[in-house]
Formats: sequence, structure tokens, C-alpha cells
Amino acid sequence: MSARLMHGAVSLLAGTALASVAVSAWAQTAPPVIIPSPGTIAIKRIVVSATRTRQSSFDVPVSIYAVTGRQVSTANEQENLSESLDRVPGIDVQNQQNYATGVRITSRGFGAQTAFGTRNVKILIDGVPATQPDGTGDSEVIDLGDVSRIEVLSGPFSVLYGNAAGGVIQVFSKDGPAVPTISGGILASSYGSWRASASYGGTQKFGTDGSFNYMMNASDFYSGGYRDHSAARRQQFYGKYRVQVDADTSYTLLVDALNEPRSLDPGGLTAAQYHADPQAAGNNAVKFDTRKSLRHFQFGFIMRHRIDADNSIRLLVYDVNHDVLQYLPFTGSFAASGGGVVDLARKSGGVGARFTHKDQIAGVPITAVAGVDFGYEDQHRKGYVNNYGTIGGLRRNEQDIARNIAEYAQINANLTPKIIFDAGLRHSQDYFSVQDLYVTPKLTNDTGSVSYSHTSLVAGVTYHLTSTTNLFADYGEGFETPTLDQLAYLPNGEAGFNAALVPTTSENYEAGIKSLVGSRTYAQVAAFHTHTNNQIVVSSSNNGRTAYANEGQTGRNGVDASIDSFLPHHIELYGSYTLLKAFFEHSAIAGKALPGVPQQRIFTEASWHDPASGFYTSVDGQWQSRMYVDNQNSAYAAGYFTAGIAGGFRQTIGKFGFDEFARVDNLFNRTYVGAVVVAANNGQYYEPSPGRNFVLGATAKYRF
Repeated sequence: MSARLMHGAVSLLAGTALASVAVSAWAQTAPPVIIPSPGTIAIKRIVVSATRTRQSSFDVPVSIYAVTGRQVSTANEQENLSESLDRVPGIDVQNQQNYATGVRITSRGFGAQTAFGTRNVKILIDGVPATQPDGTGDSEVIDLGDVSRIEVLSGPFSVLYGNAAGGVIQVFSKDGPAVPTISGGILASSYGSWRASASYGGTQKFGTDGSFNYMMNASDFYSGGYRDHSAARRQQFYGKYRVQVDADTSYTLLVDALNEPRSLDPGGLTAAQYHADPQAAGNNAVKFDTRKSLRHFQFGFIMRHRIDADNSIRLLVYDVNHDVLQYLPFTGSFAASGGGVVDLARKSGGVGARFTHKDQIAGVPITAVAGVDFGYEDQHRKGYVNNYGTIGGLRRNEQDIARNIAEYAQINANLTPKIIFDAGLRHSQDYFSVQDLYVTPKLTNDTGSVSYSHTSLVAGVTYHLTSTTNLFADYGEGFETPTLDQLAYLPNGEAGFNAALVPTTSENYEAGIKSLVGSRTYAQVAAFHTHTNNQIVVSSSNNGRTAYANEGQTGRNGVDASIDSFLPHHIELYGSYTLLKAFFEHSAIAGKALPGVPQQRIFTEASWHDPASGFYTSVDGQWQSRMYVDNQNSAYAAGYFTAGIAGGFRQTIGKFGFDEFARVDNLFNRTYVGAVVVAANNGQYYEPSPGRNFVLGATAKYRF
């Protein structure tokens, strides 16, 4: 950030109080804005991701969407974020049908360059980061069994969550019910898949204001896999335990454990292979028995304390152990290779502290938030020869370190009854190092280290045009450091640590409207522009060593829109639309589209339920335009349309509750590519999605 811009940002925050005083006389006499009560409509949903304080999604100057727990759980396997987030505009969750690599999530084009995992999208689970300090994330560790809601924040304000936050996904688990309740479920689905789950929760009161609230969920999932060599097994546990000492103080312990003993990796297909047999495994997948095993354990501890009516603090401590053993589709026996087997032991964690202050200046309400975050990541990475499914000789041995410390401040001010102002600053310092412990006469020393720092500014304004319509606009500066993997190797097989790689920076602009149409329909539309410098792209990939480089600039222009309508007779109609034109600028590939990003997406859903009988049903449809697979746009995955239908019955009999359901996806049995591997070797870009497939299940619960 330039000195002039830094000075302006500080002046902007400091001057808010003066602006409040200047408008206070008008604020005391102007009529209040009255928001009608539309029942369960989205305008009333409370969100926290934008400003770190509880606010109505209608009032924050950002594009933010909340997916309810019922939308996550209804007639779904609850094993994949694509089941729930396909409905959210601006977010693209590509299900690779591959539990060894997981889903690929992009937010307005951020995260498109990663071949596996999640990058450029910050993931938090009950406020605890599931994204590492270097920007890599693990969406697979999210337990979708007892979700209360998922908030999705895209646009400028996501940069307040730090490095690589092109978007933010926050998952909030359910609290325990008022009375002890036990529940269980079983489902079966196509390709020999099944899932068994159980949960238990409740609340125990003590003292005048004290309570112990607990919620635990465990599941066991198996999939035979749509494609050859794609079977997977996952066992997961999530527990949330909160002690409310009194009305002012609470302590929460969060425990997340995942065991994935054997997830087979079918790999991508070439165009010829895809057209010949979309269910086939890719080159060498069976030959080298490509697969992954994973063990993950994480805990978080959160203390909240209200000092008085206007001041509160929040403290966070978390610790993560994450071990991966992954077999790749080649031997990796060359002297300069990183190996064909990845053995990664990662320990990470961090602390965070936040102070919130509420005040009034000349009658104008102001909420200020200040905090500091520290995160660390230490990983011991080894690479071995893949002797056709067994571990061979050592080819890589290194100790990788990432550190991040950031300070941030935000302010929210109701300048007038019609104008709400939000702004924030975040300063980040990042340090990365690689210590190469395996150096031979034929293998170069890849030891090195690098540091980055950046200050980001965001600001936004909401204007109450009428009591049911808000206009908003916002601006933010993003910062994306390279990951440890991207720093590991120089392009073209050259020796050494890739210290020349620099962070990608971005400028993000957004403007939109949120409106309650009549009393039953809520619509939201946002137009945005993003400009990035020093875009990080794949430069070369040889013998298991993938190298990255900075490739000029990108421009991204688009529109996100959604409409949610609650009609009489318990009918709900929902639709979302995304337009994203993302392209390279001022480089050798100027004008080419950003790969892995569809230009247009549409989601529609119609649902109905009958309270008398407990019957419910829904029909949905999705359309997506083509996706290019590399920076040169030499090939693409064609666009597609799919449809699904679901239905079930819910009953309450005394203390028992039951739910039986069925779902059919890809109703018209289309053959299509649901995900691509960007810049894959040998043209193996394509990861096909299943044809017509089914889910059948039931749950039961008992309230003691």
C-alpha cells in the first residue's frame, strides 16, 4: 500500500467520528427506517462474516449468502460441499468425484489454479481456521452432519480474513438442543455407497445463569466410486462443548477428527479417454495404485467475555495435526524427481484475540473491532519412489515452515438512519522457509526462505433507499502469497528455491442492490470488477516437480444475482445467476480466459412442503457454460445442464422424530465433465461426473 493510500485509510477510519458528529443533528430528527417482518425470508438472516459482529445480511455492504442447515441436510449425503453451495452465486464448487483430491472451490475466479484442495478461499469452522497460513485449505475436514448454517462471503470484504482470502466460507455447527436428544441415520446411494451417522446433544443448566451445552456427531461413509479405482472410506467426528459460566462469560471446546484410511485416485482423463469411457481410470492410476490415506485431528478453544454492555473480548487457541500419505501415478525414481509417494506430516495452529467496543458519538451508534491473529505451519515432507503401489527409495526430504501474524481493525457506523458505513484495515506479515534435507551430487539444494508484508484497506457503504431496498458499494485490496508447494521449485527444472515468486495483489470493486419485493420475495444483485497483478500460474511440471511463476495481470468483471420467493401454500422458489468474465491482461497470453472458471452458471430450485402430512419435495436444475483447461485455452470442458428431484416425509410421534427421503441426481442421465485439472500433464484435464444416481435414506431421533 502506498504512503498516500495508507494515510488516506487511517484518515478515513479516524474521521468517521467527526462525520458522525456532523450528521448527528439530522440523525436525531429524521424518521427511522422500518424493515417489515417477512417471516423466514433471507432478509432476516443474521450473519457475522462481513464485520465480525452480528448483523442482518440486508444491512452489510457486501455480497453474502447464508445456506441453512436444513438446505445442507435435506435428502443429501452430507459428504460434499458441492451438495450445498451450488446454489450460491459467485462460488463454484467442482466435485472431482475423487476423495483423494477433494472438491475444488473458486470464488469469482480465485482458487482456479489449484489442482487439488482449496486455495484462495478462507475456510473457518465455528470460527476456527481450516486454512493454513500459506493459503491452502482442507474442505474435507468439514463435518456436514450437524450444520446450523454456512455463510459465504465474496467480494472486497473477504480480504479482512488475510492472505489468500478471495472468498470466505464459514461453517457453523448446531448447538445442543434444550433437552438431551439422540439421533441416527442411514443412507444408501449409487455405486455401492452408504453412510451411517449418530449424534447426541443437550443442555444442562446450573446456577443462576450457567449452562453446559454439548453436541457431538459421528459418521462412517463408504463409496464404491463412480469411476474405476475411486472407492473411498471416511470416518469423522465433530464435538462442540460450551460452558456458559454466567451471562457474560463462556468457554467453548471444539474437536474435529477425520480418518480416511484409503481413498483411491482415478486421476484425470484425456478427451479421447473421456469420450471412450468416462468411468475409466486415468493413465497409470491402477498400475501405480494411486491413493491417499489421511489422519486429521484438530481442537479449538474459544473464550468470550462481555466486560460490560459496550465492551467484549474473544480469545482463540487452536492446534492441528494432519498426516497424509499419497501415491502418485509415476515412479518418481529420477534423481531430480520429488518422488512418486508423498509423505506429509503437518502440525499447525494459532492464536487470535479480538476486542469489540460499542459507543455513540453525538447519538450515532458505532461498533469498532480490533484484533490480532497468529498462525504457524510446520510440515515435514518426504518423497519416495512409487514401486507400483509400494514405497521405494527416498527422493525428497525437507522441513517447511510458514508463519503469519496480522493486525486488523474494523468500524461500523450508522452515520444516519439511511447510511451505514463500514471500513477496515489489515496488516499481514508472512514468512516461508524450506530446509532441504536431501541433497546429493545429482539433486540440487532447494533450501531457501522469503518474507512478505502487506496492508489491505476495505470500505463500504449501505444506503437505505426505502424501508425495503438497500443500495451498497464497497472496495478492497487483496493479497495472495505463494504457498509452500509453489515456492518449492524453480521453473524448467532449475536448481533452488523459487524466491523470485511474488504475491498476487488485487483491487476489488463491487456495487449492488438488496430488495424485499412485496412481502415474500427477496432479491440481491451485485456487479463487480477485480484487477490482479502478478497472477501465480503453473510454469512447468517435470518428474513430479511442479513449478510456478507470475504471469502478468488478470481482469475479472461479473454479476452475481439471487432471488428467493416464499409463495402461498408453502411453496418456495429460488434462483441464482453468476456471470464472470475472467481473462489475462498485459502478458504473452493476454485476452485468454482464466482456466477452470465457467463464464456463466445458473441454479434454480422449486420446493414445497405440506405441514399436515410432513411431505416435502423439491426439483432443481443447474446450467453451466464451458470451462477452459489451460492458460492458452487450447481445450475446454463443454457446458452442461443437469436436473435433480428429491422428496420425503417427516413425522413427530411423541418424543420421536422420523425422516425418510429419496433423491435422484442427473435426472436425464447426461454425460458431462464436472471438474477439470488445470494444466494437467499429457492432456488429462477431464474429471467426469456420474450419470443418473440415487440416494435413499432415513433418520430417527429421540428427545429424552
